[in-house]
Amino acid sequence: MQNDPTVLLKKHGKSFNFARLFLGSETGIAAARLYSFCRIIDDIADESSDKEQAKKQLADLHYAILQNQTKHPIVGDFLQLCEEYNIDRNNGITLIEGVSEDLYQQALETEQQIVNYAYKVAGVVGLMMAPILGAKKEGYPFAVDLGIGMQLTNIARDVMEDASMERRYIPGQWINELSAEQIVVAQLSDRQQIQQAIVKLLSLAEEYYQSGLAGLYYLPDGNKRAIAVAAYVYRQIGRKLLKQNCEYWRGRVYVSFLQKIILAVKALWHLRSNKFAEKAVKHRTELHNYLVESQGISHSYLDESIKVEVKTL
Repeated sequence: MQNDPTVLLKKHGKSFNFARLFLGSETGIAAARLYSFCRIIDDIADESSDKEQAKKQLADLHYAILQNQTKHPIVGDFLQLCEEYNIDRNNGITLIEGVSEDLYQQALETEQQIVNYAYKVAGVVGLMMAPILGAKKEGYPFAVDLGIGMQLTNIARDVMEDASMERRYIPGQWINELSAEQIVVAQLSDRQQIQQAIVKLLSLAEEYYQSGLAGLYYLPDGNKRAIAVAAYVYRQIGRKLLKQNCEYWRGRVYVSFLQKIILAVKALWHLRSNKFAEKAVKHRTELHNYLVESQGISHSYLDESIKVEVKTL
């Protein structure tokens, strides 16, 4: 690698960098390498002033993965990581395809579309992270769910920021088809329905968080603690937003360093006292119904999934 992969994590992924403190050195560096690759992909779509050029860059990366170009300056280390940890490199292609959707105006219409988008840009990252963390195969679908929950939290937090970039991820069906432009200038009545949609979105995210937390059972104890902390810290963004009545126009919600420490203690205590991840569970099939229906996903880890009841926190 030419660059330290932890640099991007420290700069852009503060919550994940905090959680990385609970990982061993080798696993932490591998996780940072994956994050670095994902962040570069994301930045190409978000920071490029030339969308056509960004489209070409992403297409080139897509091709480089397909061709297994191990000497590629960006893709090379990702492919090496896939080899080291038995990660399906096609998941990197799924990520690129999801991020590519952001190059142009986004206007999602249904709950199914938002879950599918969250899978492509975040659920699949959980799927790639699972083998790095030493998860058992039974735990892979839960890793997908944690990624989806985190992405739905991102969307809830960034409604105004995304709308200013002509992106509306909140399903149009939930907000009477308000456009991104209308969200930016929304008056009281429109703001209220957007706030209600954010509440609905965070309720959906919570379903995926609960599944993700239950699935931590399938991780080694040390890594289980790190991901529990990451989940608690990230989920707190949505909970703070709810406490602020989902007033999305007031700017981004953040979790302070002191709050992160408190949440880490809480997560570790709940884990120790068997509040979650205390026994083997099978995955709730319905959480991935949208993925099976619209993307034709046929990962083997979905085959034996059945609904189970998990504790809520």
